[in-house]
Amino acid sequence: MGRLNWWPETSPSLVGSLLGCLADRSPETEGRPQRRPRSFSTAGLVLLRTPPERGHEIWCRCDGGPHGFLSIAAHAHADALSLEVRHDGVDILADPGTYCYHGDREWRRYFRSTRAHNTICIDGRDQSVSGGPFMWTKHAHSVSLRDEAIGNGDQAWAGAHDGYKALPGGGVRHQRVVRLNVDQGTLVVSDLLRGHGTHEVELFFHLGPEIAASLDDGSAQLTWSVGSSTRSATLALPRDLTWSAHRGETEPRLGWYSPAFGERVPSTTLVGVGTVRGCLKLDTEMRFGEVVSSIPHAMGVGR
Repeated sequence: MGRLNWWPETSPSLVGSLLGCLADRSPETEGRPQRRPRSFSTAGLVLLRTPPERGHEIWCRCDGGPHGFLSIAAHAHADALSLEVRHDGVDILADPGTYCYHGDREWRRYFRSTRAHNTICIDGRDQSVSGGPFMWTKHAHSVSLRDEAIGNGDQAWAGAHDGYKALPGGGVRHQRVVRLNVDQGTLVVSDLLRGHGTHEVELFFHLGPEIAASLDDGSAQLTWSVGSSTRSATLALPRDLTWSAHRGETEPRLGWYSPAFGERVPSTTLVGVGTVRGCLKLDTEMRFGEVVSSIPHAMGVGR
């Protein structure tokens, strides 16, 4: 493939020299980009993040990409329009991971499911239809609708998917808009559901395993430690939904995180349940706060 002209020089090795002889040398390519890329269009991934000079980076990964590779999409998860959010590298809203491939079909099914990701589930169904542990027979099709810098460093992304278009009683289209306000240190997630008939809605927010949560009056207070300091955030949740917190539950499975293959640990999952009739808009705001002095032992979901 040839090397980019900005790559550092390295000492040659026997294997490297042999592979270099076999490679198709491409012409000189453009230099190293001046800024870190935010958008990876072929994967459908967009990163919203505060600039390094602001300190305490807010980082958000938005997923509006294809369901998976080829028709069976063997390693795909039903995670259209899901999010990950990190603060100073700490998982606040986390992707739960994979956990296992074989040996326990129910755990495999859970970690691949829509309910295991930071997105919306309709009528208790996955967005895509599974045909087994390494097969999907029907794919949700996602598209990124918007990706732009707004001004003052603010960034926004929007996406949509059609995974629920064939539901009995009429389909539902899910559209999500995410906006990062750099000056205020806030992340706003707006979900719009449009469809026909009446359907049950579940909105999931899976917290990282280090995050303690206290759920009260339509908002969740989040706290976690970084070294000797303690950080906090407030998650203002949509009041059209009824909210509950779950941690390390098995009937049904909910509130789990896999830090490595074959490992799982309890984590807190916030679940909002409601109903959509025609159209429903749900707004969630995450606001990061100052350092606090202690972690409250709330709801038994502390570290």
